[in-house]
Amino acid sequence: MSTATPPPKDADGEAAFDDWLAATGSGLLARVESATDLDAGCAAIFSATVAPEATTEGHGDIERWGHLDAALRQALDGIAPWLALKTPYALPHQLDKAAGTTRTMTVVGRALLPDSMRLHWGLASDFLDDCHARLIRLKKGLMQRSLSRDEAMALHHRVVAGMANFRAAVQQSVDAASDARTRQVGERLVATAEMLTLLLRWIRDSIEHIFDDTGCPTSVPVG
Repeated sequence: MSTATPPPKDADGEAAFDDWLAATGSGLLARVESATDLDAGCAAIFSATVAPEATTEGHGDIERWGHLDAALRQALDGIAPWLALKTPYALPHQLDKAAGTTRTMTVVGRALLPDSMRLHWGLASDFLDDCHARLIRLKKGLMQRSLSRDEAMALHHRVVAGMANFRAAVQQSVDAASDARTRQVGERLVATAEMLTLLLRWIRDSIEHIFDDTGCPTSVPVG
């Protein structure tokens, strides 16, 4: 954020003053955005809601994992809604579902994995963040028809590779975990990643569907 003294607000300096205000506002917004971690905030809220004070031994654990099941079921939504996304004409919804699920997984991992898993989760969540960013870029490029077939497929390939790396990182942590509850969280995340991998195959089919033999996009569904 600019700390320079604003120019005098007189007739001659009005435009300069407006420019200074705009630059200052933009600088402040950029600093706030760079200092804000929405995933961490969501994870803190989620963690508070799934970790109630235990009134009897074990009661808090039961509620905690009941909420966990509900949270990750929301990401999975059962098999039927996922199968509805198999059609090539559902491409925008496929990409939205994939991107949204990576964000849900990020929040669940941050909120429910113990401190002993933070190092392992840091690596795994980096893969998730990368997948999310590439999915957003892929959707934007396809909807704006600014990606060639090769560019779209390259982005898709990187998402698939990132999800495979995420699954491997989490599975390694699950295998090494001695805590049953930690394994449960990890196994749920791995299961969700497997569903995402299946969805990514359908997304690839949809991308193939919208490109003609010249490599240029034809009719891209908008929703």
